[in-house]
Amino acid sequence: MPRLPIPSDTEAFPEETRAAVRHILKTRQSMPPPSSYLTYAGQAGALLSDLVDHLRYHTSLTGAETELAICTAARAANADYIWGGHVRLGLQAGTREEALHAVDMYGPLDGLTADEALIIRFGRELLEAKQVSDATFHAVRARYGEQGLMELTAVMSVYIMNANILQVMDHRAAADARHLTPR
Repeated sequence: MPRLPIPSDTEAFPEETRAAVRHILKTRQSMPPPSSYLTYAGQAGALLSDLVDHLRYHTSLTGAETELAICTAARAANADYIWGGHVRLGLQAGTREEALHAVDMYGPLDGLTADEALIIRFGRELLEAKQVSDATFHAVRARYGEQGLMELTAVMSVYIMNANILQVMDHRAAADARHLTPR
């Protein structure tokens, strides 16, 4: 059970929270965590929701690439809730099971497409090693340009923040969700 309830547009919550809830419901038609939890901080929840929406649906990356990047961030953060939802969305968007398996198991990248391996390697360096090598930086820039480089960085980074919010709230994946393999 999460530590705090997901806010709603009721008298139980301050007007700033309620305004953020209304914004998210208007733009997303649902109250997805963690943006919903961040409405406790008022407009920050609405802004996070808008940023997540932009980074998922309005970038130069394909849906499969975006979802692979999100799953790579979920694995780095050990974020089971994000993993379960975005594996499902990734498969629907065309992310290959082989790439998701490599992410989940910290497996080798040989056998993956060049783009899959590049996204995973970039994410592992950025989020796990905390140092992106010159070779990886230049490879991502050559493949995706400066815009795609920044979009990959941003989508992975925002999902690390999302994982932290979910961790604080103790928001867990459903029992029947696809879970990360324990480390």
